[in-house]
Amino acid sequence: MDVTSSAEIPLGRLVKPLSERLAERILEDVMSGQLRPGEKLKEELLAQTHAVSRATVREALIALARQGYVVRTPRFGARIAELSREDLEDLFELRAALLALAAGRFARRAPPPDRQMLEAMVAELEASAIDDATSPQTFATQSIRIQALLTDRCGNNHLPDIYKRLAGMGTWQLIRGQASSFLTPEGRRESAADWRRVADCIAVRDIDGAERAGRRLLEHSAARVRQHYDGSARDAT
Repeated sequence: MDVTSSAEIPLGRLVKPLSERLAERILEDVMSGQLRPGEKLKEELLAQTHAVSRATVREALIALARQGYVVRTPRFGARIAELSREDLEDLFELRAALLALAAGRFARRAPPPDRQMLEAMVAELEASAIDDATSPQTFATQSIRIQALLTDRCGNNHLPDIYKRLAGMGTWQLIRGQASSFLTPEGRRESAADWRRVADCIAVRDIDGAERAGRRLLEHSAARVRQHYDGSARDAT
């Protein structure tokens, strides 16, 4: 007798804990800009705003601190984390290594339907890249979908969550609402060309080539973000 996967999950685990849902809500506020980097998070205010207990708030902040989104200091409370230029460099370096691994594994083991899906998504991205009406955020969303395809279906069960966390940490604070890696048409076209190289290598099962192309894609993205970061820093002085 077949048993569905949902039936195997205890009922009490089908609903996320309140603290986890609160953590997601706080992170949404960070992404939208309602909470700024360095801003202090007051437990009492958060409890009142979201109609939860301070214990729930504390659990949520501890979870966010583990993920790197919040900094908790004894006697001073919690605040939204701030990422330095060096932090961003480190995060992109890790992402490049993981995307290279995912691309290589995808090239080696992905079935034809997944390869066809990758080709269709990259073709869509290329069409967006030559359309000057495409917004940076729309292009970024398309790129993120392709990254998710590679990481989710590369066959490494641990890689997707790690990659998504690093990707989030590298973008929420600097690129929030801006998609700074794709601000210019030139940047979008460079990214589309990088994805074309990844897709072409995967199509012919060139594992080493796919790894190199995946790493190069993130290196180019890091260079564009670095340029935007430095420009923003000069404008602020």
